[in-house]
Amino acid sequence: MYIDSARKMDYERGHRSKYELDCLSICKKLIDKPDTQLLMTPLSNKKYIHNPANSIFITIEGNTVNVINHKYSYTVVIQDKSKIEITNHFNEVLESQRLKMEEEITSNIKHSLKNILQTLVWWTNFLSDFFCLSFFN
Repeated sequence: MYIDSARKMDYERGHRSKYELDCLSICKKLIDKPDTQLLMTPLSNKKYIHNPANSIFITIEGNTVNVINHKYSYTVVIQDKSKIEITNHFNEVLESQRLKMEEEITSNIKHSLKNILQTLVWWTNFLSDFFCLSFFN
């Protein structure tokens, strides 16, 4: 009971509790890992962080962060300042992943278009040579 009262008082005063700071640190470290999957729902704006290697699953919805694995589950209420901080970090990494994926996709398209162009040039030259030879023969 005392712990809950102390947490509420810290939250009301604007001080970040140790639990909140630990939770933010866990979220940031997982978000930065390359094997972590990041998802965001467009309607509810709920964020999902899943790292299969560490068996950790995190959901962020509003000011509530749930840290879950096969042994434990923690629910941490975070302040608006912390929510903005973790949301910005999440969005930056997700945007970076999107840009990388888009770059890979467009580089394949450019490569494919180049192949199409080369094929068309080859056919044009072939047909031109064929008709020129046919005309003179």
